[in-house]
Amino acid sequence: MARPIQGGKKGAKRKSKKALDGADGVEAVPRESKRRKKFDPKNAPLSWWRERWTDRSIRRQFIENFIQVRNAFDGNKLVPMVFNDVQANLHESACGRDCILKSRRQGLSRYWLAVYLSNAVVTSGRSVRLVPHDPDTEEEFRADLKMMFELLPEHVKPETKHYSKELMWIHDDEKGTVDSRLTTASVQPGHEGKGRGQTLTDLLLTEPPHWRGDPRKAATSLIEAAAGGQVAVESTAFGIEWFHSVYQDGKTGKGGWKSHFYEWWWKREYQIPGFRFAYVQGSWLLIPPETSIASIVSPIQRGDGSSNEAMAQLRFDNARLTKRERWAARQIVRHLRRLNYVEADSKWHCDAVAAFIGWRRSKVDELPSGERQFLVEYPENDRDCFEQTGRPVVSAQYLKVTCLRSGVVEGHEYAIGCDTSLGLESGDPSAIEIIDIQTGRQVHDETLKQQPDLLAYRLAELSDEYNGALIVVERNNSGIATLRKLLELGYEHHVYRHLDARLRRAVEDGRTTLDDAYQQAQFGFPTTQESKPLAAISLEEGLRRGWLGLSSQAFCDEAKTVVWFDNGSFSALPGYHDDRFMALAIVWFVTRSLMAGTGFVGALPETG
Repeated sequence: MARPIQGGKKGAKRKSKKALDGADGVEAVPRESKRRKKFDPKNAPLSWWRERWTDRSIRRQFIENFIQVRNAFDGNKLVPMVFNDVQANLHESACGRDCILKSRRQGLSRYWLAVYLSNAVVTSGRSVRLVPHDPDTEEEFRADLKMMFELLPEHVKPETKHYSKELMWIHDDEKGTVDSRLTTASVQPGHEGKGRGQTLTDLLLTEPPHWRGDPRKAATSLIEAAAGGQVAVESTAFGIEWFHSVYQDGKTGKGGWKSHFYEWWWKREYQIPGFRFAYVQGSWLLIPPETSIASIVSPIQRGDGSSNEAMAQLRFDNARLTKRERWAARQIVRHLRRLNYVEADSKWHCDAVAAFIGWRRSKVDELPSGERQFLVEYPENDRDCFEQTGRPVVSAQYLKVTCLRSGVVEGHEYAIGCDTSLGLESGDPSAIEIIDIQTGRQVHDETLKQQPDLLAYRLAELSDEYNGALIVVERNNSGIATLRKLLELGYEHHVYRHLDARLRRAVEDGRTTLDDAYQQAQFGFPTTQESKPLAAISLEEGLRRGWLGLSSQAFCDEAKTVVWFDNGSFSALPGYHDDRFMALAIVWFVTRSLMAGTGFVGALPETG
């Protein structure tokens, strides 16, 4: 017999409670309340984040919720690390083998610290190595890591097994993160190979051009240790060296690298509100905040020739936009439109752009070397910043393929340039470059590691192939052996003879004939402190003026690493070669007089 319900209201209450009770006796939550309650990931344990860690948006959410940093643009206040535009873009586009060319204070080092620390906090078995460029930055990295870690909320902050400046070893069985380690150490001269035996999962290399040790050797060792892991290399531009090489590789995906470039205007703080543009008397002016246009223009319009007018003219000229500023303004408005900071139809002369150009102008005035230094520290493209510091012999804009290789043309004259070597496997190669004298085209280039005397056979073969081409061999230690073999092979009339200053004067004074002078001249091209720079200058002029057309991408790539030094000499940067460059420079220098008035006959990629 069923037990009667006692009392209407009392029984109703009892029934209501039973309906809310779960099967295990724990009070259930009404369905309506469940629908209203929104899950807050800030309260989620590490296990919840770990399950979703492959999702980029989850990793960003973790960093923006739990990592705290100091905002240098807001009184150094402690704030959550909400991604700026640069960090957000890099977070979405990073591939795990990233090379980043940056400007000053864009927050990229801080981004990688936060990413790698978060990896080590959430997942087990991480081995993180951070490589700053000097001891001061090393201390900053360690202080930032310490602050980021110690300010984590307790429910996502794992215990550490070892915690010091040199090593943070995270190990917490309860939270599920075990054996994750973070170390910070700069490169020490003479110990560049240290780290080769490690197994790294996360590697950050910052400002390699400024490392105290050999960047190429140290970076190669560290990257090898991080094979299969995440590698990030970031730097401002400083010459044509290892970082430049990796960045260029990343632009084409070579070696698995991906290059990222962020102009200075990605940083929202780099603007001064109140600046505006004005079009006056056929010129665009940049007007500072709280300055009237009349104060700049009116005294000029009086035309009374007074000193006030002269000062006003100076103010007018200073306010006038330069060609470079107008170019930058057009790039900035495109950037702002892409990120929806301005309307889609906004023009380059809107106030939003003027604020950035105003900051640019004030920063240029502030820097000791003006705009030149600005373009290095706050780059506007990924070419000028390297060239301003590397002093290349030939600007990168002229180092591009401008013609196709062509076969031998009957009736054309050719000249062969050769930079010789000992042919050792561990040494530099020999290089051969061939020019069509009639057209100014580079028609052939090659490198080979061949003993000097055997190299002569290849030169003789090419001379025969190219209509009995003139052979210009650099006369140095190994080149002498090549020249001797060419003479033994019967190519005396094909080998270049050099008229030195003494013989030229004798011909000019009438003391000897040109034929007699050539009989006395030595075979080969002498590379002296005088002739070598002249050959390089001549090659640069030929490429810049379009007299010489290039058909070899390998030559273009090599030539980008050939730079001037303060003593007036030039050479390839450490780890690179200049053999192709030297071979083309000497043959161009020798044959230039034969090409006078002909010029380069070819097609430019930009125009066809």
